[in-house]
Amino acid sequence: MGSRESVAVVGGGIAGVSAALELARSGRARVVLFERADGLGGLCASYRWDAVTCDRYYHVVLPTDAATIAFLEGLGLGPKLRWAETGSGFFKDGRIAPFSSAWDFAKFPFLSPWRKLRLGVGILRASRITAPDELDRLPAFAWLDRMFGAGVTEAFWDPLLRSKLGDARRAAPASFIQATIRRLGGARRGANKKERMGYVEGGFAAVFEAAREKLVRSGAEIRLGTPVLGTRDRAGRVELETPAGTSEFDRVLFAVPDPEIPRPGERQGAGEAGNGYLGIVCALLILKRALTPYYVLNLLDTSLPFTGVIESTNIIPADTFGGAHLIYLPKYVTPDDPLRTARDESVLLDFVSGLRRIVPDLSDGDILHARIFRNDAVFALPRTTAGRGPASIRTSQPGVYRANPALLRDETLNNNAILKIAGDAARLILADARG
Repeated sequence: MGSRESVAVVGGGIAGVSAALELARSGRARVVLFERADGLGGLCASYRWDAVTCDRYYHVVLPTDAATIAFLEGLGLGPKLRWAETGSGFFKDGRIAPFSSAWDFAKFPFLSPWRKLRLGVGILRASRITAPDELDRLPAFAWLDRMFGAGVTEAFWDPLLRSKLGDARRAAPASFIQATIRRLGGARRGANKKERMGYVEGGFAAVFEAAREKLVRSGAEIRLGTPVLGTRDRAGRVELETPAGTSEFDRVLFAVPDPEIPRPGERQGAGEAGNGYLGIVCALLILKRALTPYYVLNLLDTSLPFTGVIESTNIIPADTFGGAHLIYLPKYVTPDDPLRTARDESVLLDFVSGLRRIVPDLSDGDILHARIFRNDAVFALPRTTAGRGPASIRTSQPGVYRANPALLRDETLNNNAILKIAGDAARLILADARG
């Protein structure tokens, strides 16, 4: 690159920020980062209530998350990464059962001894698959029946897939559940195979403040509260339209979901919001007390209105939040799910009622604060394909790239996977510019 090219990065979540940092640090690009919200963060944005500052959604780092650990170290936050041993449990028929050790597995009450054997052997086999090309073409349920048996699929995997994908689970490929199994295994490290997860002191508020400072020092410009409404080709350059006017760039990276990427000559939002993507509706409860000893409580009861119970203060000390305990109740929603448009008050009543079925002694006085967070496009609905094909970071519009969950391959949605995609996109832009 003889002279520095101008590169716009659209989206101030973890993908956009990490890509912008890599581009700016290269010294070969003049970077402008556009974010429609008033702050950086995206799905990792923070929330403040009273003296509590926390993440809007739940996030953890696994020992195998090399991209995430490298990202944090690059921000100077390596010393603030803390690790904690944790556990998980399952809920069904009014009963909570631990699922964190070999002894827990042996006593697991929701499967017969034979089905537990099938489950254990199947998980071991699935976690060892290293070339899952054929799994993209195989429906998840056909593969699960083959690996675990129909009884285990019905009693164990189907409720978990329903909570993640709803009615879309029947179209999911086997690679989705295999990647889920592999990621869960990444939390179990060391000789004792106990679950170990990490968090950053100060949460993602600290991460994005450090990233903002690094971007500014690297010469990048950050334009907050500036949505990109449309794009046009301009004699080999790309014009971006914003409420403040238009700007031209040599290259543009959209680090936002596909439904938020405007087609050339059309304004953003011309398509159906969230089409082809799962969204999320998540209740954050700030409580006076702990509910369970588990970071995640998986639900085998399909009548509950949320995906699981995530108790993040079983990893992050409650003292961080002045002694308060943080509970997240998420529900992934398909494009036609009525929960997408339900009123917050109605959702909270329904979710808290469901939580009391799990923890009957939860009182109104235990709840200090409750808030609903939503996002219409979190990750692309996984579907079986005729062939894998290359991940298309380049779009059909010259000079325009994307880095978003639609590019996930052999991965579930998580920050580590998104950081790898963002890094690939930044390096591709630099290579194209040099060429």
